[in-house]
Amino acid sequence: MAITMSSERSIKGSITSTEKAVHVVSINGMKYLKDDEYHRVYWGNEFCQNLIPPLEATQKVFERVEKQGLGFTYVTPFVTEHGLQRLRDTFIWFKEANISCEIVINDWGVLQYLKSECDGRFELAFGRLLVRQQRDPSMGHIIRKQLPVAAKGKDGEIRIFVHKVPDKRYQEGVKASYVNSPSFAAFLSTFGINRVELNNLIQGLNVKGITCKKSIYTPFVNISTTRFCPMETTFQKIYRINVCKKECQRYYDILRNRAIPKVIYKRGNTVFYRNPLNAALIQQYDVDRVVYQPELPF
Repeated sequence: MAITMSSERSIKGSITSTEKAVHVVSINGMKYLKDDEYHRVYWGNEFCQNLIPPLEATQKVFERVEKQGLGFTYVTPFVTEHGLQRLRDTFIWFKEANISCEIVINDWGVLQYLKSECDGRFELAFGRLLVRQQRDPSMGHIIRKQLPVAAKGKDGEIRIFVHKVPDKRYQEGVKASYVNSPSFAAFLSTFGINRVELNNLIQGLNVKGITCKKSIYTPFVNISTTRFCPMETTFQKIYRINVCKKECQRYYDILRNRAIPKVIYKRGNTVFYRNPLNAALIQQYDVDRVVYQPELPF
């Protein structure tokens, strides 16, 4: 079962100067390259080390991407030592094959490894897990004026609740992240990072101070990620994080709550909400790359 983004096809044609990338998370996802509308392929898992693609799969995808003359970006998750070893195998192959691709970093240990073992060989991008934006799907309501709400208390009395709109400083703050700091940009440059990966937040983005190149993902925003995968299986309940049957590749959960304005999708160890990108925002945010996610990530 897949959630597609057919409703976003109209904005692709309206983007001319912006690089268009597609995030492929499985070999089957290569079917999205048939229309020749993308300039780059993102390959790999962003959230779970158990889903790091085998080296053989990465080699096949890279061969296909190179044959079509597209850019190649390898996406990595946060990892333990076990996950880092699996990534090392791929990094070593990149080096031996003299491949100078782009790598999205979501773990400080992976960044340190690449700095010490592969310094300057790859183009590096600061991943969404490390950017740490304010991803609460309720933020859109919090920063906008709301109508008064009547609610009955436990004592039976009806009370009127009036929402107070936060001040401008707060509103701009929840649209930003620590990557907006010029001093942090200087820190990233010491590792050779010249790109940050951003969610299309429901409350909007504040990109003031970000001197790196910017990529924006659509339509899925990752809310939170954990090492404990909450997919309901007997193995997970007994052994917690030590057993993985990759249930997330077969199904996901949909959560709804009246207090949250968005449907929540829970897949594997990560939850998401959907917020399609408006083409008019691309110029406003000064992003030079849009990363399309044709299916709910896993």
